[in-house]
Amino acid sequence: MLNHHFLAEFSQNFISQVHRVLEIDAYLIYSINTIDAANNYHAHNIPKDAVNEYINYKMNNDPVSYQHFYHHTHSHVELLNHYDNNMEYFDFIHRWKIGDTAEIFFRKRNGDPVFGLSLVRKNSNRLFSLQDKNILESFYSLSEKYFHHHADTIDKELLIDQYSLTKKELIVLEQVFDGLDNNLIAQQLNCSLATIKTHIQHIYQKTNVKNRHELLCRFLK
Repeated sequence: MLNHHFLAEFSQNFISQVHRVLEIDAYLIYSINTIDAANNYHAHNIPKDAVNEYINYKMNNDPVSYQHFYHHTHSHVELLNHYDNNMEYFDFIHRWKIGDTAEIFFRKRNGDPVFGLSLVRKNSNRLFSLQDKNILESFYSLSEKYFHHHADTIDKELLIDQYSLTKKELIVLEQVFDGLDNNLIAQQLNCSLATIKTHIQHIYQKTNVKNRHELLCRFLK
């Protein structure tokens, strides 16, 4: 479960930066637990009744809801105007004067979405364009590393028991997960660069990976 304080800070920073270059009339943020469960909804400039109706009755009709893209691990930004609306959902957005939405799915390294952001334009505003989508994809890419750093979780006991890592190797591994290079790890742990390289090679051998990328993808969830 992601820290609520982090999500609040992260989302506000993300939205404020996007708002510098794109018009946004309203937004909705939420945490994603499973394909069938989301919570911690927070809306700005969207009526409470509209949010409640969406969550309880209309989400399944939304062609760009997180549920439809839960297993699409490479999908990060989807625009409502790129999909056909059924009559029930069309009636919903028409009644609440919603013209378009841009859905952003923040995913952990394993591809599971854990946080959603819906940017809203009212029907008096223009639709989101393909250029807008590309801009949002760029913002996502720029923030991804920072988001992963706070979303990563590891099972230390599993690493020790299953792969027989020593306590020193686990300490080095945690530094790797924090994004430090070998030189910085050596400085942090007050030992030689050669020693760190040896520890990392032992970690690769024990966990059967070839490089840092494989290591991160395997153990950071």
